[in-house]
Amino acid sequence: MSDIKTGFTGELEDKTTVAANVKRATAAVQREAGAVVASAQDHRAATGSVLLLVGAAAFVAGYLLGTGQRRDTLLSRYWR
Repeated sequence: MSDIKTGFTGELEDKTTVAANVKRATAAVQREAGAVVASAQDHRAATGSVLLLVGAAAFVAGYLLGTGQRRDTLLSRYWR
């Protein structure tokens, strides 16, 4: 590339490399995380309610999966 002396002070960005794509994706994730945090801070009661609901749903799903995997009953363990 030729020597550029026109007052350009930034970096030339090659948008085809994996590193450039990772950098752009990281910046996008950081922006979205910041937006989620700002929204959670603005709406604390709704955030708490949603977290409680998600936690309860995860508990119920885990409980159902755990009891579905149990093949023997309490009575059958005593008669072995």
